[in-house]
Amino acid sequence: MSIRISNNINKSSGSSKSSGISKSSGSSKSSSSKSISKDKKENRKDNNTTLTIICSLIIITLICIAIGNYAFKNGLLTCDHYVLNTYLYILLSVFIIYLIVLINDKTGIFNDIVYNNYYEFLMLIIILIICLYLLYILHKIPPQEIFKSNFVWLLLIILLGIIIIPVIELGRMSNVLGNAGLYTCIIVIITGLLGYYKGDYIVRFDWDYYLYICLTLLIVIGIIGIIGIIGFIYIFRYNPPLEKIIMFIYIISIISLIIFVLLLLSVHKKLKENAEKCINGNGTVIPNYPVQSFSIIIKIYNIFADLIRILGMRKLMSITSIGRLRR
Repeated sequence: MSIRISNNINKSSGSSKSSGISKSSGSSKSSSSKSISKDKKENRKDNNTTLTIICSLIIITLICIAIGNYAFKNGLLTCDHYVLNTYLYILLSVFIIYLIVLINDKTGIFNDIVYNNYYEFLMLIIILIICLYLLYILHKIPPQEIFKSNFVWLLLIILLGIIIIPVIELGRMSNVLGNAGLYTCIIVIITGLLGYYKGDYIVRFDWDYYLYICLTLLIVIGIIGIIGIIGFIYIFRYNPPLEKIIMFIYIISIISLIIFVLLLLSVHKKLKENAEKCINGNGTVIPNYPVQSFSIIIKIYNIFADLIRILGMRKLMSITSIGRLRR
């Protein structure tokens, strides 16, 4: 009897050891397979990013060739195809910004600038000041100095690409990036057509002056609000209610969106007027595509950023409201 019991114990212990070994080996195999599949996904994503960067560079090269063929004649900017040349510059700027975002996704080269917890707001202010200074220089450069104007224009586009990286990340985190891009395209097409063909009937007076005053007040209110939130958090050790912060950003973004849509409508009316005056050759308009295109791209840029914030804040508001209901 004792021999049988000992044999049974040995068998059971052997079976338990073998089952334990098989389970541990099975779990290790599953974890290793998961890590391998994760590495494959990351490698595939990295390869896709590299391929997209190459395709973007090819498209940028083709756009530059088109600009050289249509916007220049005898080494100088020409009035021919004024609207087409302006939008070629706009298209070029969009792909340059897109390329900067892709490069940052692959290398993280700008993350220390835009994602620094302590100096992010300060760096944003510094970049905005540099942009305003470069914009002032761009308007002061004579159109005949092609290299200088295009170089300053390129610096401005690169800075816009750096600034938009956190906004793109917000769109990805809230899963609204695609919708924001689609809505931006629709708004640009509609406002462009209305401003170009019906601008004389819609824009009856110079409303840019009043819109820029409203925009300046909105920027001041936004900066005061951000400084107030930072002050409450880091100085007074008090976290303002998340719902109020979300609502503040949401309202500011809606007002900003309305202002920039109206400005985009007005600038397309001026685009048509400049094209007609330039083609007529009466000397009142000299082609300056870096300035003309940047006046449009900065408005498209802000519309896109405002849409991401609006859609993202709406999702956050719905999440916080659901959280309150569950409580």
